[in-house]
Amino acid sequence: MDGKNDNFFLIRHGETYANRLNYIQGTLNDELTSLTKRGMLEAANYQKIFDNNQIDYVYTSPLKRAVKTSEIICATTNIKLRVDERLAEISYGKWNGADISKLKQQYSMYFDVETNDVRPHSILINQGETFEHARTRIWSFLLDVSHRYPQKSILIITHGWIIKNIISLCLENIDGTAFKNPNNLSISKIQLNPALKQQRICYYNRPFIGTMVL
Repeated sequence: MDGKNDNFFLIRHGETYANRLNYIQGTLNDELTSLTKRGMLEAANYQKIFDNNQIDYVYTSPLKRAVKTSEIICATTNIKLRVDERLAEISYGKWNGADISKLKQQYSMYFDVETNDVRPHSILINQGETFEHARTRIWSFLLDVSHRYPQKSILIITHGWIIKNIISLCLENIDGTAFKNPNNLSISKIQLNPALKQQRICYYNRPFIGTMVL
């Protein structure tokens, strides 16, 4: 790829109480999905990201766990926080807020053995959002931002399923269930060049070290 591309930095939100309890969150947006004290403290470490990196825009999912993470990260900057509905986590329908271990006992055929993730055909049971629909909306977001802000660096705070499916879409639509979810507050980087219809994965699921250059 040449230099005329956008850099996207993808951060998964901080730890929530639902994460601790091993519950599926999906589009659940209640107290269970609030950040824990640990999640808030670790998110504050990302305030250093602006010291050694040029970040032009920051986007977040509308769900409270991502918004709170974004507000903490951007607390020391003047960068406007932009909310985009397309960055919301996939909805697992009736499974939003459910205990994963109990679901796996009852519906083991709908979980991937290697990645511990929900499989696409689980929609037959949980009546949630289709994987195809969710993947279409997140890719449309990336293309829209790339066309609107060419050759810029974009910070995105979103969710595990969303991030790993962005990565899988960059790999010519390899099934997103091939990847394990990124860790809370890990960072991944991709580059897009919509004019050349090119995309590149720079790294996935890295821990952030305060002074690192992205």
